[in-house]
Amino acid sequence: MSDNSPLLSRRTVLAGGSAVALGAPIAAGFGSAPSLAQGAPHKLKLGWSGTGICLISVPAAAEKGFFTKHGLDVEIVKFGSNFDGSLEAVASGKIDATVNFILRFLKPLEQGINIRFTGALHGGCIRVISAVGSQEVDYKSLKGKSIGVVDMASAGKNFLAVQLFKAGINPANEVDWRVYPVDLLGEAIKKGEIQAAVDADPGIFLVLKNNEGRLHEIGGLLTTDPYKDLSCCGIAVRKDFAENNKPASAALTRALLEAADWVKNNPDEAAQIFTAYSPIAKPILGEIIRSHTHEHHFGSGKRLRDEVALYADDLRSVGVIRPRTDPKALAERITVDVLG
Repeated sequence: MSDNSPLLSRRTVLAGGSAVALGAPIAAGFGSAPSLAQGAPHKLKLGWSGTGICLISVPAAAEKGFFTKHGLDVEIVKFGSNFDGSLEAVASGKIDATVNFILRFLKPLEQGINIRFTGALHGGCIRVISAVGSQEVDYKSLKGKSIGVVDMASAGKNFLAVQLFKAGINPANEVDWRVYPVDLLGEAIKKGEIQAAVDADPGIFLVLKNNEGRLHEIGGLLTTDPYKDLSCCGIAVRKDFAENNKPASAALTRALLEAADWVKNNPDEAAQIFTAYSPIAKPILGEIIRSHTHEHHFGSGKRLRDEVALYADDLRSVGVIRPRTDPKALAERITVDVLG
């Protein structure tokens, strides 16, 4: 779903928060950066798609009181699927931070946009699908085939391009990429217009769910080494905000990481929270949340730098990142340790 004009959704400060959330232990590994001073909460604006269930940590942090716990007054700004709009909003100072795919952030970050990663939230939300009984059963079998994507710069397209390259297929000229709305990907496969498709949840999960026995998953973040052990979506903060407001940046990062930990342990309640943002039935939302690796959340540090460098190296292999770019140096430049 696209929303080209950002809409301020609602103030997420909750008086008192949730006793369950506020009484829960802080997840290990979130660091000991300076906390915000007691007093009036620090106001900031956080961008969110409003539709991406994999980023359930954002509304969960609001509903369960994690933002309040860490001294924040967070205003959530909804961008729908307009990634470029959210990126521009952070860079220009209209909002302070956002959350989205590391695979989508890396090119503009390489080009110098003033945004930095402070943490990562989860993994597992990109899927590659094909028709049951077809010849398309793995990445190698996609050579010469037509593949559906929702955007030629999408994280799903970038992910699959890398996997095709690793399977010995040139993603630039040995497959045919075709753009479709996510809800038409299944029909396009069944009509033979494309032989496979790739995208992120919840859209691609619903395509599978609505075509059980006819379509199946042949790859994705959950099943592909080393991606199945990585986080796919990062917390991105404006560079000057991270530098000049380190306590607030740390508080935001810590609140989202604690929310991710809560989601991992409370998928059904998290699904209930998301029903306010989605028409999808709660049991299906719960199924999607359980399928993701919400345990793959962590703050800035070596793990974040290593994972960002791995993604950058893979994107360099398919021409998204320039050949002369050093992935490790890029990772050092575009991550900032606000929790140390």
